[in-house]
Amino acid sequence: MKIIMKYEVKQILTDLSRASYLKKWQKERSSLKQECEHLQFEKKRLQKKRPSDQKWISEQFDKEIRSRSERVSYLEYKIDQLDLLPEGSELYDGEVESVQEIQVGDEWHESGEKGKIVVKDGIVQSIFPDSRGKDIMR
Repeated sequence: MKIIMKYEVKQILTDLSRASYLKKWQKERSSLKQECEHLQFEKKRLQKKRPSDQKWISEQFDKEIRSRSERVSYLEYKIDQLDLLPEGSELYDGEVESVQEIQVGDEWHESGEKGKIVVKDGIVQSIFPDSRGKDIMR
């Protein structure tokens, strides 16, 4: 029988991965700031076009702008923290799913347990089947 197992991906921080994260987050921050500017422009344009709906338009656009602004603030925090983290730190980099084959007699791991994949500079360093399991690859 085949089942789907979740693996948490952790990135080991190196100079290369630090630069990659920095570039990625700065690009995302820039994009979000552009979106905020565009939303401000569209808000004003729509308010002029539909003066009777100004309040509603303002509320809707302000909510979207606030959401993006909060994301910008969060990215700026992450960028600041990136400078403080020592090399070798593990950073959460998302989750992936894997199809696993199980058979009668196999050891069962709690369904809430996730496996862990450790990556360094784009190379898989180790795979742990669950948080209690042994390293199955180095």
